Amino acid sequence: MPYLDLVERWIVRTTGRTLDQHAADPVPAAAALPASADLLRIAREALLSAVDTFRTQLINGDDLTGPATVLASTLSEISGHVSDYEGARIHLDTLINDPDRTVYVATNPVQPVHRRYVNPGDTVLIVLPHHAYLRRQQLAGQSVRVQIGKSDVELDPFEYPGPVRLSHGLAGIYRDPESRLYVLRATGQRRISRR
Repeated sequence: MPYLDLVERWIVRTTGRTLDQHAADPVPAAAALPASADLLRIAREALLSAVDTFRTQLINGDDLTGPATVLASTLSEISGHVSDYEGARIHLDTLINDPDRTVYVATNPVQPVHRRYVNPGDTVLIVLPHHAYLRRQQLAGQSVRVQIGKSDVELDPFEYPGPVRLSHGLAGIYRDPESRLYVLRATGQRRISRR
């Protein structure tokens, strides 16, 4: 799995499923894992960048040649990034340890999933993930036709009168490391049919 980033490799080792496989599982905590992993990834990158800046200041002697407050300011910035990282990690740990998710994993085999790449402007059939919000709206797990925008999707107006828009993450539209958009299709036995 060399193509996976560090956060996803950690999730695979911890849970036995990739983020794509979690996203296809019909459990709210599993559906929320990809977005939570993105938040942790962003927090790690910001923290790493701030620590690198601090290290560079020390190597270059900025603590000796510049004002004394330079290092204190950088340390304060690092402290803020540590707080962001900690919050993202706690949220991800909560999802990983969610009782419904762990019971589902223990009683259901991993389903193979396939990525289908899409672009803004495309109209595609997708299966809405099992986010808690979509469950409350009684939309989770339904196969719906959507038009993909740059940051959201619009559900088919013939099926859902009035403009019904969902963010990419809520609708199950994901970004790969090259920022290409994709949707997931379960290719195993568990398939969800159109309503």
